[in-house]
Amino acid sequence: FVMCTYIDLNRKQTSTPSVDDMDVTLCTCANLRRTSRVVAQYFDGALKPVGLAPGQFTVLPVLSRQGPQRQTQLADTLEMDRTTLIRNIRPLEKRGLVATDTAGNRVVKTLILTKGGVRALEDALLPWRQAQA
Repeated sequence: FVMCTYIDLNRKQTSTPSVDDMDVTLCTCANLRRTSRVVAQYFDGALKPVGLAPGQFTVLPVLSRQGPQRQTQLADTLEMDRTTLIRNIRPLEKRGLVATDTAGNRVVKTLILTKGGVRALEDALLPWRQAQA
């Protein structure tokens, strides 16, 4: 159940409708989440041939352009919570596209784009650009 507040444009005031009056199809939040899922599915399909999910793909260009990043720094750059970032990084590490350097400090992890990661990014650019278009 999504609770929405709407503006009655005829009365020019904000009101909270009763549950019976609610039309969730007019809810900005619900529509934005629905749209986000559709766009994510579209990019999933575009990037699938190169073996990347959209969340995984977004990590690669940041590491390519900005160089090694601490996990917290990368999460901030991508505006992604750390647990989501870690879920996206694990498959990249398993494939050897991203490496983790702890430099003797197990708490602070620095992520590095490997040569395989550079190739994966190059392979993904064309389908990503096509999806962008």
